[in-house]
Amino acid sequence: MKKAFYIKDFNVEGVGYNALNKSRLDLHRIYDELGFEALREKEITVEDEKFKNMRKNSARLSGYVSDIIAQIDMKCHPGDYLFMDFPFAIKFMGLSKIATYASTKNVKVVFFIHDLDGVRFQNPLLNLMDSSCLDLAHALISATPSMDKTLEEELKVSTRPKIVNYRYWDYLCPDVPNEKRNFLLCFAGNLSKSSFLSEIPDALFRRGVSLYGKGMKTTYKGLFMGEYDPIRIVSEVDGMFGLVWDGKSAKTCSGNFGKYLRINTSHKFALYMAARKPVIVWSESPLASIVKERGIGFDVSSLEQIAFRISELSFQDYLAMKRNVEEMRKDIISGRHLKDVILSAMK
Repeated sequence: MKKAFYIKDFNVEGVGYNALNKSRLDLHRIYDELGFEALREKEITVEDEKFKNMRKNSARLSGYVSDIIAQIDMKCHPGDYLFMDFPFAIKFMGLSKIATYASTKNVKVVFFIHDLDGVRFQNPLLNLMDSSCLDLAHALISATPSMDKTLEEELKVSTRPKIVNYRYWDYLCPDVPNEKRNFLLCFAGNLSKSSFLSEIPDALFRRGVSLYGKGMKTTYKGLFMGEYDPIRIVSEVDGMFGLVWDGKSAKTCSGNFGKYLRINTSHKFALYMAARKPVIVWSESPLASIVKERGIGFDVSSLEQIAFRISELSFQDYLAMKRNVEEMRKDIISGRHLKDVILSAMK
């Protein structure tokens, strides 16, 4: 019987509470619950994702690739599966070396794609490097069909790897209550890159916007509520709707981060589901179709449209959205959704 293994990603210090560590730790737990074995039990903690403290991080990573390769030799057999995050939480060239070695041993490498940084930051060289690494895979777990198209047309990834989509993240957490609706909107995440918050329409600002995370700026139009760990924030986040938006403008999701929402999904969507919040998403994001299918909120092309859309909703409409969120969140907080996706990559 073929076995499945996974490589634990790095734990990154100095980034505050955001999706970088939470999404990866949730995946590790899901792999464990599926019966996968971690190739290397001990997790490595590094200083920060940008490697500002290169000397200290390099010392911690010394021998890491050799150790993983040794574990592949000892534990993996031809036809076994090896799951790896893509990219790792830090800029780490060893990912390609590990995948290359596993492939030569006829181990089936499966990359779970968190991000395509070459696309996000418009870096052709990084796209080329990512493409050569992804080509080594037996299967790719990609965020959305739009990302699949980007893999094919922009990165020129070969058609050899099987591709499955996860569409949205799970968010593993206890089943806790949250009926806080003192604000119209809540927004959680990396506030430092969310400069659209300076352009929140007055009609929304007057009805209340709560902000959570690292990087609050004085120009932002909302009430800063603090920074919470990924479990506590589920019961703390306060708002009738959770906002999924990115970039520089309130008129559309612009800039590299905003445009990137056209192909990727947002981890904060899963947080809002876990916190029992209907969502408002950008019309051009892949999440828009999910929101419509499941009746868990609505989409807008501009933040200026939100006030009008909400004026059209009755309280019964809102309660119906809440019921639909309750149904969807059962799978999200248990990890059932991603378990099904991961297992489909092995079929």
